[in-house]
Amino acid sequence: MGGGLGLNRFIRENVHEMLIDCFDILLFSTICVFVLLKLLPLYFVHKARRGIKAKWSTSPKDVVILHTTPRGVLTPCISPFALKLETYLRMAKIPYKFDGEFPFGKKAKTPWITLNGKHIADSQLIIETLNKYEKFEVKLGNYNETERAYGRATRIMIDEHMYWGGVVWRFSYCDQKVLKAMYKPLFKKYNWIMREFLWRGVVSKMRGLAWAQGTGRHSYEEIVSTMNESTFALSKILGNKKFILGDLPSEDDAAIFGLLAQALYSSPGAPFHDAFDKCPNLVEYTNRMKELYWPDWDDNLAKP
Repeated sequence: MGGGLGLNRFIRENVHEMLIDCFDILLFSTICVFVLLKLLPLYFVHKARRGIKAKWSTSPKDVVILHTTPRGVLTPCISPFALKLETYLRMAKIPYKFDGEFPFGKKAKTPWITLNGKHIADSQLIIETLNKYEKFEVKLGNYNETERAYGRATRIMIDEHMYWGGVVWRFSYCDQKVLKAMYKPLFKKYNWIMREFLWRGVVSKMRGLAWAQGTGRHSYEEIVSTMNESTFALSKILGNKKFILGDLPSEDDAAIFGLLAQALYSSPGAPFHDAFDKCPNLVEYTNRMKELYWPDWDDNLAKP
């Protein structure tokens, strides 16, 4: 009897301190995980920079080195902007080499390129730089300034709505098993513990970016509606034309193809596929671009 009372008294007197200790341990563990998630990307960026300097400080003259993620399972490039850039290089007949070892450059973005020892990031800035490079003599289309402005506005609309809507769907609503299989090549070289850790970091980062951009704040229904309306608008703009501006391809076709290809070929189960059923001209356009500039599409896919 006395022993039982003594135990109860001990528990009453010490339970508060035990709870505080448990809370402290939990708080410390949470902070450690949070800091680790923040520091890991910086570590890999730093590691990539060291590797870049060592390997690409001297590159073949007048040959673009395209740096991005390893080849994808459903599309040659996991990123729509990498697919945009590689398609542009093919359209412009610019000699290039593919590098899937160092996907992120000095701006921590993918894709990026090395040209004659100079590193350039951001797909659109890269295209604008290469357009001015006299050695390549890029000639895509013969459109006036008004027509090109029309193409630019169309591209920005698709970038804003289709890309960010796709990001939210992929990382918040898509079946995670399907999504992990799509991104498997990105983490292939790591062990299963690191793969899981890095994967959680990628999901968290992409959701955070979508929230900061604004699309991630909308409801599922609002996002799907916006993507569908933009798809219908793009279909109207394309009409019966072979390319977005007419009978000749322009650099904006590379960007639009990059996003449409991801939506059609690399988004299994996506709700916006219903919109494409009502826009057969967009499906035909995407398939046409693929046949014209990616005859080796299947050869550039990673094995599942």
